[in-house]
Amino acid sequence: MLNVALIGFGSISRVHRKAYKKLEEKGVARLTCAYDVDPEAFRKNVTNNIDSSEAQPCEELRFYTDLDELLANEKIDFADICVPTYLHKEMTVKLLRRGCHVLCEKPMALCYDDCEEMIRVATENQRQLMIGQCLRFLPAFDYLKTVIEEKRFGAVTGAFFSRLSSLPTWGWRNWFADTRCSGGGILDFHIHDVDMIRYLFGEPDAVSSRGYTSFSLYDAVHTSLFYDKIPVTAIADWTHVGMKFNASCYVNFEHATVSYDGAALLTVSHKSDKTTECIPLAEENGYYGEIAYFCDVVAGKVKNTKNPATSAATSVRLIERIRESADREGLVVRLDGNG
Repeated sequence: MLNVALIGFGSISRVHRKAYKKLEEKGVARLTCAYDVDPEAFRKNVTNNIDSSEAQPCEELRFYTDLDELLANEKIDFADICVPTYLHKEMTVKLLRRGCHVLCEKPMALCYDDCEEMIRVATENQRQLMIGQCLRFLPAFDYLKTVIEEKRFGAVTGAFFSRLSSLPTWGWRNWFADTRCSGGGILDFHIHDVDMIRYLFGEPDAVSSRGYTSFSLYDAVHTSLFYDKIPVTAIADWTHVGMKFNASCYVNFEHATVSYDGAALLTVSHKSDKTTECIPLAEENGYYGEIAYFCDVVAGKVKNTKNPATSAATSVRLIERIRESADREGLVVRLDGNG
């Protein structure tokens, strides 16, 4: 069984802890220790827009407020980084150099240059590095990727992605509101769908984006991604008041429309006979999927072809191009084929 250290014990760690509980029951991996700079983090019951259920029991964990002390005392197979984005590069580089494999929450870093440094250090130290782009591990998107590649419903003719939420005011010291710490909604929130669009359709030829700033940089952002023959739109907005988190998408094909709203079913509407079928999905969330996959990567069972760090870095670079367009009031920014 793999031994894991959880680095950062804030709100997003809740869903990670639930995943490890399942993996421990299967004899795959277990959390043995946790680090957080705030000693109160280990006693708080912090909720977020993703998971408002009760905290998982954690009495069995050994807690540290000094990362060097944790590394000196614990024998771990990999570290799971759940700290604010501005600390991703610093923590990842340190842990890689100390011989740990690293799973790091998204977005990979605040800028593409930092992503490149993280990849370089992982390579130099022959350690595995993966970023938590959790949508890649949702059964709905496995289905979409398969039918796109097989052209089961003909060619794709368009796609739309939407991600809406109330403001993430539950972050430690309100770090989401500080663009220097989070990169703003355009990086922290929008990157989910931007990464998925790349995963499904490849690299766009150009982007155009408009955004609105209030809480942080571009809290609301509407982006058009241009492909040869496919119009793709993605919107992200975390300024909604009194609403629960909501994410949805549809992909239009020549012969059908596939839609998904985060439920346990995916809907396929056939154009020829006007019928609709519901495809049941496996009960597996993306957080569990990504962590289970990384466990297999670390154990040498699979090679990381589904979610390599180089791809996560390219998603950050594409966000930088989208931000450039928003800064220039929607100017179409041409790309080089790699974001």
